[in-house]
Amino acid sequence: MACRPALWWGGALRDGPLQGGGGRDVPHQANPPGSPVRQLARAPATACVTVCVTVCATVCATAVGSAGLDLSGQPVTLLFRDGSYAEVSLGVTDPRLGGTDPAGVGSSDVYAAVSDLGAGVVHSLGGGWSAAVILDHPYGVRVDYAGAGAGFPFAGTHAEPQSLAVTGLLRYRLDGRWSVHGGLRAQRFGGEAFLAGPGYGALSGYAWTGDPDWGLGFVVGGAFEIPEVALRVALTYGSEIDHDLAASENFFGPSTTAVTMPQSLNLDFQTGIAAGTLVYGLVRWVNWDGWTVAPAGLLPAPGQPLLAFDDDPFTYRLGLARQLTERLGAAVEIAHETARGQTTTPLDPYDGFTTLAVGGTLGLAAGLELGAGLGYTWLGDATAVVPGGASARFVDNHAVSARLHLGLRF
Repeated sequence: MACRPALWWGGALRDGPLQGGGGRDVPHQANPPGSPVRQLARAPATACVTVCVTVCATVCATAVGSAGLDLSGQPVTLLFRDGSYAEVSLGVTDPRLGGTDPAGVGSSDVYAAVSDLGAGVVHSLGGGWSAAVILDHPYGVRVDYAGAGAGFPFAGTHAEPQSLAVTGLLRYRLDGRWSVHGGLRAQRFGGEAFLAGPGYGALSGYAWTGDPDWGLGFVVGGAFEIPEVALRVALTYGSEIDHDLAASENFFGPSTTAVTMPQSLNLDFQTGIAAGTLVYGLVRWVNWDGWTVAPAGLLPAPGQPLLAFDDDPFTYRLGLARQLTERLGAAVEIAHETARGQTTTPLDPYDGFTTLAVGGTLGLAAGLELGAGLGYTWLGDATAVVPGGASARFVDNHAVSARLHLGLRF
């Protein structure tokens, strides 16, 4: 069994390594006018790579991801934009996730629609240096069994984490092909959970609230580029971030709950394959194995934490972007997380996912870029189980997402 917690914040709503956009600009200084790479990266009117940002952002908002909690994917690709650039994006994801218990009682839709706002700015400092600031919501989901039928084992259970991260980054070009980047990430994290329903037995009615707490971590990475073929491979490590949440529990009283958000690795890549055509992708690993939330009052009762995870999932993305006209680009992307084949918990009642997303970007006047995207996610079937053995089966579920993106070169 992958998870054996009293509760797991499952959150299909998230992931995504390229949420909020960021920087699939093709380096082109070394290319003569009219070359395929010049055509591919002609900005600001249409950079075909800009549409990659929109589609990736759409996928990131598609309510699915590693451990169900990873919302944004914590991208740093904005840092690879040339010159000075600012962006803001807004995404909405509407999951349809429900199940039935062995008696045939339904849960109704247990995942609420979630909106997600991201922003960032990057500026070239000269001398091979550039700097960026990225604002995102790295973790989040809203799970609620308020609409479950009478007798459903988790009826009334709900949970909602909150997060905010501000990442400051510097990048230095060592030469025409190699670069290094790094910086600090300030992160705010907290949440609340309420256990209810006959499946929880004596724990039904337990409530926990952890007040948001700021923590500090770091980001470090490097990249290799071949500008002549629009190739870039970038590897970025994000450290763990510790939080000490001032908590309240109705079974115990005031306490402190220590939570360590996991370390991660993002491997981003892109390459031009023809004039006006770019292939791009991502592999993301998050170290969820061993991650727990263990309130002081709950732990002695069931003998296990409020929530926990014991697997390190990988998320994969692959996309194709194409410049259609001088001002218009389009892209299609597929994302996948392999099913673990294990039982889940009431708050991450799916096992793996596959997402298909499409998007477009239009170059406007005065350096403006407007993008939009749509995504559809097939959520893997799963059986959710609580420690006492009560269960429900979740099958044939999905999520739909949409995102708007506005960028400005200055």
